[in-house]
Amino acid sequence: MKASAAQIRAAVDKPNPGTRLYLLHGPDEAGAADLAERLARALGPDVERIDLDMKMLREQPGRLADEAASLSLFGGVRYIRLMGADEGASEAITLLLGAERAGNPVVAMAPGLKASGKLVKLAIAAPAALSHGCYVPEGIEATKLAATVAREHGLRLTGDVPQRLAAACGGDRAILAREIEKLALFLDAAPDRPRDADGAALDAIGADLGEADLGGAIGAVLDGR
Repeated sequence: MKASAAQIRAAVDKPNPGTRLYLLHGPDEAGAADLAERLARALGPDVERIDLDMKMLREQPGRLADEAASLSLFGGVRYIRLMGADEGASEAITLLLGAERAGNPVVAMAPGLKASGKLVKLAIAAPAALSHGCYVPEGIEATKLAATVAREHGLRLTGDVPQRLAAACGGDRAILAREIEKLALFLDAAPDRPRDADGAALDAIGADLGEADLGGAIGAVLDGR
């Protein structure tokens, strides 16, 4: 199945046991990594990660399905992360999707894979797979991303703050997340205590404050001063 940005976020935040494969393709590696991390968090604090790469799968195409069906040594939850997936993973993924059982989800990171490629088409056609194209957000998509990430931290961005954040971060999700985390800390915001974040708050943690002053300002907020 082909998943939109909203659909893939919902899917990794609340994993469906029937989903065997999350195929994250496209050049936005930071975006794909963020989705993989969200899936890991959703699976629980004690989740075990198994890392595979294309060299392993070329030598043993069946290993992906085997790992997906195997039990953790400690009886906990596990998932498999496949790095650098390319068209050469087609046999391994076909075996995974056709296996009798596969209790551990697979996240395949494929930054060089084309949306028109055979592997993407295979994942889109499979009921037990989700395929999502990860591209660096621009324009209105970057603005929407800023608002979405902020909301997850308990922030309501007002005025031109979403646009300013998007422009300052240049589509880099890691930088955006760090800036929003600073803003949430400065305003003492959280999902259970939302706060409005306006231009003045953004200025306070940005160009108008050096690192030392920023630390002092955040400390003052935390101390109630």
